[in-house]
Amino acid sequence: MRFITMCLLALLVACGQDQTAGETGAKTTDTAAATEAEFSPADQQEKWKADTAMYLYQTLAKYNFDYAAKHYVSDPDAVLALKDGWSLKADSFRVKAVNDEGVVMGFSAFCYPERDVQIYMVARGQRYYVEFGRTLREDMRQLALQPPQPLRQYCYDFKNQPLQGSIMGTSWHADRVEISSVQFASGPRRSIDIVSSTCSVYPDCKYIDERNGSGFVVGVSSLDFSGTGGNLGNHEYVNIAAPNMQSLNLRSGSYRVTQLDNGKIRLELAVSGEESVELNGAVEFSLPQ
Repeated sequence: MRFITMCLLALLVACGQDQTAGETGAKTTDTAAATEAEFSPADQQEKWKADTAMYLYQTLAKYNFDYAAKHYVSDPDAVLALKDGWSLKADSFRVKAVNDEGVVMGFSAFCYPERDVQIYMVARGQRYYVEFGRTLREDMRQLALQPPQPLRQYCYDFKNQPLQGSIMGTSWHADRVEISSVQFASGPRRSIDIVSSTCSVYPDCKYIDERNGSGFVVGVSSLDFSGTGGNLGNHEYVNIAAPNMQSLNLRSGSYRVTQLDNGKIRLELAVSGEESVELNGAVEFSLPQ
């Protein structure tokens, strides 16, 4: 009864936020319940702020950019600009506190500690809107100053087996490692690729389909072979290439490098769950001097 009375007393807009979020499927019951259990707003103003922030990121997690731009932010163009390729890099998120600037949210991702992000907000009438562009800029600045560090050197487990798995639903087994030098304007660059037995002529099989199919080529040129490895990310990633397709850079996984007594390198890879690619196992090869 109290909730209905508040809606009737000129608070229809704020109550409407709750209803519309539910109608579009943007509100996730489990997430909202967990947030309410951990964060208790002191008054209705704090609740409106917390709800707006949660509904925004729940909507973005569902890639509903148009709805998010229309209902939850003060700068719609900043959200609409994310349509091409942006995704929320978090497994879960929650409101932790409310302050004069907006709210503080905690974002959690696999194998990384929870990261606090200030969500900037502005009041317009009875509603609060997220200043999304400002929030993104400040968050990127903080990430540049203090990049998040994983909880473990290798977040993914390695299997003691020859490198194998599936790529886009196709079974794939490593056959050998091919190394070539590619000339760029800045100078030569070494290319290190792991190929299957279907690649009979390298590097042609990366670009020209052979009679029986060339299969996929797994590129590992960006990995650091001077150390012991770590987790994939923005600078160290695995590339998937094949004729007649745009190559993919995979950044979810781990790799381990071991210098063997015979002078070879043992590379272990664990790539999981990104772009329908599952790879795990090891290959051994020698780098040219």
